[in-house]
Amino acid sequence: MTQQEFEDRTGKVITSEEYARIEAMYMAAGNMDKDQFCAEYKKHSSSALVAEYYRRITVLKGMLEERNNELDDAWQKRTNLAEFLLGKAAAYDDTDFHREAVRLIGRKTAVLYKVKSGLPLWDEDIKCLEEVLAD
Repeated sequence: MTQQEFEDRTGKVITSEEYARIEAMYMAAGNMDKDQFCAEYKKHSSSALVAEYYRRITVLKGMLEERNNELDDAWQKRTNLAEFLLGKAAAYDDTDFHREAVRLIGRKTAVLYKVKSGLPLWDEDIKCLEEVLAD
């Protein structure tokens, strides 16, 4: 919903800062219809409860974004380690390195990395490719 749509539905003229807050609440409302949201907003916009819910949504959203960033960083470190291990497994023909890399990122991801990097495929890698391509 645009700011203009909101203003048309509610009859209220708002600032862009107010609209940013309203839009966050609208997005948090899930699949609520625009008209229904605007009608509810007109009835309850001055409610302390609504203000507290908005504040809490904002805090939780920030926490979720922070956690997602941490998980992305952890996955990237895990992937980097697995790629290093796959290189060492190929260089030294070491099944322990290979097994640990597969445990970290999964067989399909490991095989894809090996194909893209030009690393030699092992029998289990070829078997994985055959299973994927047979689907």
